[in-house]
Amino acid sequence: MEYDLNIRNVIERIMIAYDVRTIKDAADLMKVSASVIGNRIHRESFPHDLVLTCILDTGVNPIWLCTGNGNPGINRGTEERGAIEVSTEALEKLERIAALKNSGAITDDEYQLLKSSIFKN
Repeated sequence: MEYDLNIRNVIERIMIAYDVRTIKDAADLMKVSASVIGNRIHRESFPHDLVLTCILDTGVNPIWLCTGNGNPGINRGTEERGAIEVSTEALEKLERIAALKNSGAITDDEYQLLKSSIFKN
């Protein structure tokens, strides 16, 4: 899966998932400052941590959130959702390999292979 390289698009989908109109409102819901989101947009840094927070908070379809493809599948109902457990270690590894991919140090195929090894069941 290739994620959307236009970080502004990803942030806009996060705002849709939270059903808010401003970056500040989304930031407040994710318990970060609006400048954190602004810095991600300015630096063109994929917001992995914000994406995971949004997925856990809203139940949004991760593929839609990261790529814009498919159905958002936003669940704003009161039903309980299953928890997704991601260790801090796995998240840190994912961020490191994403940085390697973004810098051109590894290929897309190598990135996918490394990513799948992190989340292997």
